Amino acid sequence: MKGDEASAAAGAEIQNEPEAELGEAELLLRAVLDNLPVSVCRYDREGIFRFHDGKGLEVSGGVRPGELLGKSVYELYAGSPGAAEAIRQAIEGKGSHAVTEAHGLTWETWFVPVRLGGEPGAVSITMDATAARQREQDLRNKLELIEKQQRVISDLSTPIIEVWDKVLTLPMVGVVDSLRIAEVMDNLLTAIVDKDARYAILDLTGVDAVDTRTAGYIIEMIQAIRLLGAEGIVTGIRSNVAQTMIALGLDLSGVTTVGNLRAGLKLCMRRMAAAGEAGDAGCVPVK
Repeated sequence: MKGDEASAAAGAEIQNEPEAELGEAELLLRAVLDNLPVSVCRYDREGIFRFHDGKGLEVSGGVRPGELLGKSVYELYAGSPGAAEAIRQAIEGKGSHAVTEAHGLTWETWFVPVRLGGEPGAVSITMDATAARQREQDLRNKLELIEKQQRVISDLSTPIIEVWDKVLTLPMVGVVDSLRIAEVMDNLLTAIVDKDARYAILDLTGVDAVDTRTAGYIIEMIQAIRLLGAEGIVTGIRSNVAQTMIALGLDLSGVTTVGNLRAGLKLCMRRMAAAGEAGDAGCVPVK
């Protein structure tokens, strides 16, 4: 008898394990529904509410837990065909996810297919995502502000100045890398076309260093300027920058270089005067 009793006790324990697990799951679900801004609904194959609960209901139009039990989702959501259709598709086995605005809040909902007792149905899990969405928007706004500030800083560090009619100057400052010079090249070429410029002066007086790719880009920029019918002049090359260009074996024979920006401007004025453009520019050749 003792053996039979032990076997019976063991069988009862095994039989009660699923019930214990179910009870634990119910406790966990209740803790979620009572404390988090979510609402959970279950619908049968006809779209009838069979479960309707959650703290999120408190701010979703004042609907009380269980108030919609036995009602048709298609009738209640007649004015929201998107939600009704999502539930219908979930009942048919196709889950989905949606973000909606209601009652001044942002709601995020998952529509999940389920089967209970062999019958198809659906569950919708809705949570108040207002705070999360607001944080996302705040982050996007901050990133946009940072990008704008970076563009302003970039423009200030590489301004394209029309110092004379048909003469543009690009004073560059600091360390010039290949990424920055590529953007500068695009902006300068656009300005040459827009201003119908004859000369573009690249002033490197304030440039501390260039990388190897950038030195090549400067030569390419001069060549691109020439293709637009203008002339590129490089001024203020420091000794270390010059050494970098020479070490790379770059061909500088076709590049006009002068010691400083003032000398570059004088050169432009003299050439414009010689070409008969000084009168239009309103300038007097500088000796």
